[in-house]
Amino acid sequence: MNAFKSNYLLAGFLLVMLLSLAVTVFLVYTGERMASRHSPLIDAAMEIKINATLGHLWFEEILSGDSNEDIANVWSYLELADWYASAMLTGGENEEGVYRPLKDPALRTQIESVRTALREFETIARERYANLQGSAPGSKIDQEFDMVFADFMEDADQVETHLHARIRNDLHDFRRTAILMIALSFGISLMTAYILGRLERQRQRHVIAIEQANTEIRQAQAKLNYLAHFDGLTELPNRTLFLDRLEQALAHAKRKTVFVVLLVIDLDKFKSVNDRLGHGAGDQVLRLAAQRLRKSVRSDDSVARLGGDEFTVILSDIDDQENAMAAATAVSKTILKELSTPFGFNGNTAFLSASIGIAIHPQDGLEADELLLNADHAMFEAKATGKGIFRFHSKEINERVKRQLRIENDLRTAIEQDQLCIHYQPQWDMANGKLAGMEALVRWRHPKEGLLQPGAFIPIAETSGLIDKIDIWVLEAACRQYRRWRDEGLKPGKLAVNISAMLFRRKDLVRIISANIAEYLIAEGELELELTESALLEDSAHTRELLEQLRRLGIQLAIDDFGTGYSSMAYLRSFPAKTLKIDQSFIKDIHIDKTADAILRSMVELAKSMHMDVVAEGIETAQQETFVRAVGCQYAQGYLLGRPIPADELRTLMISQADENVRLLPPNGS
Repeated sequence: MNAFKSNYLLAGFLLVMLLSLAVTVFLVYTGERMASRHSPLIDAAMEIKINATLGHLWFEEILSGDSNEDIANVWSYLELADWYASAMLTGGENEEGVYRPLKDPALRTQIESVRTALREFETIARERYANLQGSAPGSKIDQEFDMVFADFMEDADQVETHLHARIRNDLHDFRRTAILMIALSFGISLMTAYILGRLERQRQRHVIAIEQANTEIRQAQAKLNYLAHFDGLTELPNRTLFLDRLEQALAHAKRKTVFVVLLVIDLDKFKSVNDRLGHGAGDQVLRLAAQRLRKSVRSDDSVARLGGDEFTVILSDIDDQENAMAAATAVSKTILKELSTPFGFNGNTAFLSASIGIAIHPQDGLEADELLLNADHAMFEAKATGKGIFRFHSKEINERVKRQLRIENDLRTAIEQDQLCIHYQPQWDMANGKLAGMEALVRWRHPKEGLLQPGAFIPIAETSGLIDKIDIWVLEAACRQYRRWRDEGLKPGKLAVNISAMLFRRKDLVRIISANIAEYLIAEGELELELTESALLEDSAHTRELLEQLRRLGIQLAIDDFGTGYSSMAYLRSFPAKTLKIDQSFIKDIHIDKTADAILRSMVELAKSMHMDVVAEGIETAQQETFVRAVGCQYAQGYLLGRPIPADELRTLMISQADENVRLLPPNGS
């Protein structure tokens, strides 16, 4: 009996152990299957939302002008989101796990809806990216874009909610089975508790991950909102927020019959900071300029950065026109003073100034676009008439701007329609009075305004980017004419051609010049390129390399308008220049200004010490001609010695030079 009891107890114990083991194995197996079934699905649902949201965020950053983001990343995020949705329907496998196809018809329908919304979202995104200008914030496609994304997020949330509901239902069933089995074995209860605890920890991890993703989304949305309205470099309002504030100020002014003042501020010579010190230094200067602008206005006035080195200030709620002009004048003077103070940073110093254009509502414009355009016109007028000053908008400025625009439009077709021509100004050898060469000067035979001098269109060509085309045309036409003179047996001397800073920066300049030399058989020393000091100093390393290549081609270099730039004479040692052309501003006052006399003499001595030829420009009186001859200028040009003339007239002059008795012409031309 005891043995039977013992065996029974043993059998019962073994049975209980086997039962407990079986229950344990069953629970472990069931729990693992539940985890392997649900965990990848929850991961996939979360990855769909996260990747689509990241694609949306980066796409908005790209639209806001962030050049550091690649549009390919956006399509990659959307493609990854679609992959997870597909894996939930048809199965799949990646580094994170194995995804088995869902069998629930309702859930499959929801996921298909998610994929449809995702594809629609990608289609609109590609359409927006292909037409950035037409998809600005607030446009119809922008609103449709946001609605489609909202529909997608709603569908994705429903999928996630459905999955959580399924987990809750399965967990409920599992708990009920576990409770029944606990009665069979204490060990089964412990195992069940362990499994349930494990599942709960997995759920908590998913909840935490979702909360973290939602936090990241909210932070990214806040960042996008900031970038959409503020300049990331200066932290000033950007163009979008500026226009909004200007619209509000104008709306208030119309209701209250008050005045609004708009200042457009452009930093003068800012490009030289980037060229000399680098773009990092330029960014630092912009930040410092923004701080000084904030200090120059009242706390309720608005300062913004439109882009580049251009800023704006809005002075609003001014009661009458006289006070508006007074406020504009006072603020402009303060700003000019602040921005003309040297900028010191990181051991460097930058010297700048600013040009300010002012427009006042309502007389200068009723709407924001008109007011901004007129303030821009006034700013360009200030820049063109001396820089470091401010100008109020006026009807006269408008007329000048309209004429400049008309000239610019006509100039675009002038080269194609053969309206340009060249006049040649003789250069004379002061030692023997004979013709030493000529300078090629462009003229424009305008179909309506007649023959235009360079001052009427060259500045417009420089600002519109057409100057390099004109330079190339002049170079080719002058070389072609030079070849004709030589073929006739004439001796033209040296041909001087002006080269703008824009053409000088072109990487193919040497190729362009060498092609003309080869085609027209220009010999070494016959062609001289004239460049200003500022053009030479923009990038000294590039300049020295380029000038060395030109020297090897036999091209001589002349520094034009010497003394009018901001360079030191020491820079002359850095460049292989053959000729120094002294600007006429140093010539015209030599008879009354002892300082000009001394400067001119020092320039000539400097050039001679460096074995350079000197050309005196702007000789208009016999007294000036006598003086430059006395101080040792080898060559001279000017209206006294000969005005710029067409090629056929210069040909006649060269023929007359064949007579050895011909010398420098007197003022009356006899």
